[in-house]
Amino acid sequence: MDVVVIQMLVFLAILFLVTGLNAVIRGEDKTLPGAKPVMYRVFHSEVGTVGKMAGPWMDHTFPGQALQLRMDIVSGALPLEVVEVRGMQGFAGAVTAAITCVLIFVLSMNWAYALLGGILFGLMAWYYPVAWVSRMALTRKNKMSKSMPYAIDLVTVAMEAGQDFGAAVRNLVNDGPHGPLRDEFGVTLRQVELGKSRIEALKAMADRIQLDEFRSLVTSVVQSSEMGASIAATLKIQAEEIRRSRFHRAERQAARAPSLMLIPTALFILPAVFIIIVTPILIRAMDSGVGNYMKGGG
Repeated sequence: MDVVVIQMLVFLAILFLVTGLNAVIRGEDKTLPGAKPVMYRVFHSEVGTVGKMAGPWMDHTFPGQALQLRMDIVSGALPLEVVEVRGMQGFAGAVTAAITCVLIFVLSMNWAYALLGGILFGLMAWYYPVAWVSRMALTRKNKMSKSMPYAIDLVTVAMEAGQDFGAAVRNLVNDGPHGPLRDEFGVTLRQVELGKSRIEALKAMADRIQLDEFRSLVTSVVQSSEMGASIAATLKIQAEEIRRSRFHRAERQAARAPSLMLIPTALFILPAVFIIIVTPILIRAMDSGVGNYMKGGG
């Protein structure tokens, strides 16, 4: 009976492997539109099927995660849909759990270890796509946050030279430093050219990039426009506020560093130090006869 079960599990593992290789040979990664991650291109049909089946259930079971996932996909500018991420969660979790069960059972011949390892690694693989999307969104937002003061300074200098806000943004898009913030300003500029008002385009950009400092910038620009104040002066003040906020955030992170280092220090560094210090002392004590004395006393 065990031999039959092992043969079935090995067959399923080989089936998943052959399916992936078949997708690569068919060239699905070349025919699918967009620059999607390679795993989404290779297992496109499988991910889509699992996403349609399990996606609504996952969204209903984890509503907070579903909302955050949608926001991260938008802020990360990822060419993915929520149903695709949900499909990858289910597909990666199932395949990883099956392969882990097979490997652990073949090595240990113990069903309990195999099931425990399969569940553990399956949960890790299930959560990884969501964590990857969140990390990509956070990385992109950090890049935009770092480049925002310089971009605002470029727009401010152009406006002080006599250009209006639209022309200053166009200069930033054409000649500014490459990065996600420049791309977002390019999208905003195209929306204005297609008929959106400047305020609506900036608010839409704030909703896409989801940065508090940019939301504050848009609010200040809106108030300056309504009150007839100088937008260039407002932008200059906002750039200084963003730099000051970044400086305070860096100070807070530096203050947290010692407390964050306690755990790795206690787990990895202190045991090694104690071993290095105590081992020679124990060896000398054993060589000097203390060990024999303790044995005799016992």
